[in-house]
Amino acid sequence: MSTEIVEHDSEQRTSILGGEIARRGMTGISAPVLITWTAALIIGVVYYFAAGGGAMTVGLVAVFYVGVFASTYEFGDTSLAARRLHRLRNWARMRRGEHVYRNADDPAYGVADLDPGWEYPVPLGRTAPLDVAGTGLDEMFIVRTANPGERAYYTVVLSVQGLAGGLRTDAAWATTSEKFGLFSASMARKTSLIRGTQLIHRSIPADLTMHEDWVEREVEKLGDMRLRAPVESYGDLIDTIRPHSEEHRAYVVLKFPQTDRFEAEAARAAGGKGARFEGGVAQVIRDETMRAVSKLVAAGMGRVQVLGEQRTCALIRAFVDPSNPLDRHQGARWSNCWPSYVGGQDSVVVSGRWHTRVGFLPPASIEPIPLGPLWLAPLLTGVAPDIGDDENPPSPTIRTVSVRVDFVPDAVAREAASQDFTQDKAAQESAARKGITGDGSAEVMDTASGRRRADLMPGSGHHGTIYSLAVAVTGRDEDDLERACMRVEEAADESAIKTITWQDDTHDVALFTTLPFARGLAVTRYTK
Repeated sequence: MSTEIVEHDSEQRTSILGGEIARRGMTGISAPVLITWTAALIIGVVYYFAAGGGAMTVGLVAVFYVGVFASTYEFGDTSLAARRLHRLRNWARMRRGEHVYRNADDPAYGVADLDPGWEYPVPLGRTAPLDVAGTGLDEMFIVRTANPGERAYYTVVLSVQGLAGGLRTDAAWATTSEKFGLFSASMARKTSLIRGTQLIHRSIPADLTMHEDWVEREVEKLGDMRLRAPVESYGDLIDTIRPHSEEHRAYVVLKFPQTDRFEAEAARAAGGKGARFEGGVAQVIRDETMRAVSKLVAAGMGRVQVLGEQRTCALIRAFVDPSNPLDRHQGARWSNCWPSYVGGQDSVVVSGRWHTRVGFLPPASIEPIPLGPLWLAPLLTGVAPDIGDDENPPSPTIRTVSVRVDFVPDAVAREAASQDFTQDKAAQESAARKGITGDGSAEVMDTASGRRRADLMPGSGHHGTIYSLAVAVTGRDEDDLERACMRVEEAADESAIKTITWQDDTHDVALFTTLPFARGLAVTRYTK
């Protein structure tokens, strides 16, 4: 669990997002492993008494215990059993063809050996637009997700103009950052039905065609052949800057869990107008969305627009297949916005042309150091362009950075911070009594929990957050993708991010965490 820690001074506002570099608890072992060991212990004891004891029984139980320990102990990031189960699950889904999707325009559509026949991509799960036809709110495009193992929720996509760059002082960035923090705090209050957001930043090559056409038309109007040399020189300049010309888009996805309170509000809204339940849902979501829009505008986020079906579906299509412009939304519908793709070991191949790799950025990989408002700038806008090769010209790096944030009410976050702080102090005192000198991890953990405890004191107005980060990188072929991922890793290192965990074997599934569906976090006891 992570909470933004704020420090104020006259110029810079900083946050410390890292610090949770180890598990807390008496053992430091994850709950699933402890449950497995407990079950194994009980099974061994029951078998011993059922078999009547004896040396052979003791030996079998001992071998069973050693096998369970060796296969489930997390020597690295995961255990041997977890890796084997992952491979088995991946083999099973590939055998069923879940890693392949063909749309109706694909030449392989309907071909038995190439098309598994899915109506929609399998990782989409039980996700579909809410039917609001005839409710009076037909302009709203609300997506409902009801996958097994999680509470159903609704999402709405907002297009955010974002902040203008240029000569902005540290104080100006700090002010805007603080305003966005106030927006998040207002969304986290108990009175809000929004329980999470997804922040998406998309970087694509800028389209200079319109500018080139305009220059050509203006020069032709002049009809002066003496301009030929400077025009050619200007064309060379455009070719020089093209690899460095990126277009950046920002989006915010609002998440509305279908809680008892949400359903009561929707039923009341529908009953008051004699409408069906879907109309009440749309009314409640629209009211909450308009409140969020006004607060985003007040936070200095520029022009904020609620996207309808065509613009949202065009967004999804362009995120998956960069051949489709983000703004070309005419005719885009939920039924036709899914490009064909084939998932593989190292990437997912989209439309037979684009290769995309997805990586997760664990919070533990963020260095526990003070981070200013621009700490992610190298990853968002500072990735170097590709120099090109014999087959591909120089080009900017196509990427999507997605941050999923779940809000934790202040009381719940405060209790968790207090428990963590108590455990950290107890661990340090125990190590001091035993004369143990650690590697500094205990001090870092204690500092992190202490900051959270101080920040969440009653009256501070702060709430807790649990967050996850993902990045999708797209290349024009395998070699281009490999170079692009190296450049993204270098930019991440400049952003105080130590590692990116690339989702080998499951890039096609992980890709959906970077689409505007507010995915990327499992439900925890803090966010239920």
